Amino acid sequence: MAISSPLSGLRILITNDDSIHAPGLKALEKIANSITPDVWTVAPKVGQSGKSFSVTFDDILRVEELSPRRFSVSGTPADCVYIALGEILKDHKPDLILSGINSGSNIANFIGMSGTVGATFAGASRNIKSIAISQDFTNTPPTKFSAVESYLPQIIRRLLSFTWDDGVCMNVNFPEAKPGEIGGIKVARQGQFDVVWNVFKRTDPCDNTYYWLRSSQTDKGKVIDSDVELLMQKKAITITPLQCRHEHSDSIDKLKELFSANV
Repeated sequence: MAISSPLSGLRILITNDDSIHAPGLKALEKIANSITPDVWTVAPKVGQSGKSFSVTFDDILRVEELSPRRFSVSGTPADCVYIALGEILKDHKPDLILSGINSGSNIANFIGMSGTVGATFAGASRNIKSIAISQDFTNTPPTKFSAVESYLPQIIRRLLSFTWDDGVCMNVNFPEAKPGEIGGIKVARQGQFDVVWNVFKRTDPCDNTYYWLRSSQTDKGKVIDSDVELLMQKKAITITPLQCRHEHSDSIDKLKELFSANV
């Protein structure tokens, strides 16, 4: 579904955390090119899942132009955004940043560690409208994204008609469902998991010990209209506005009282 002329003048920057070679990135490029001809891709050379909003400042970054308007970066998703804004597109910044399509949902507690979302935090830090897009799956990572192709253009159009506060980005998750099975488009609150990180100890062929980390989680179910419930149980597309501020406001007054006396 192509978006007509009002958006055809947009400059769109695309990135992800699954690497420049990921099927989801290619699908997102196709969608973006249906919106505007001015599409640029700056994505990690290799997978960067779980890298969150991390930025490389203690090592060099290498940039390779793979084809016109397509670049790989030897760094994180946030690195890619800052390289694009500070060098590749420094004379004409993008109007919109799209990050994804991530292989797997980014919901609840896992939002904070998502490199897909981290790229949109980087864009939001420069007050550029930024949208993270993820596709949920159960067993086999997706290679086709029919629901995203059907719904994302209209979601982008609606979000761009909205007045965004400074520092805000949007997190969009698609359920594991065909277009005709989608349970609507819902604005969702961030859910809450009980997450346990399991440590697996192994020995390599040279008798050196190494470890794998794998998570297991259960839904606490305490958040009404959460991304977990709406995405997984109701098969809805979820949209959650995010910010990278981490202050816990409810603790401010309590801490002021605690430290009000001279010590």
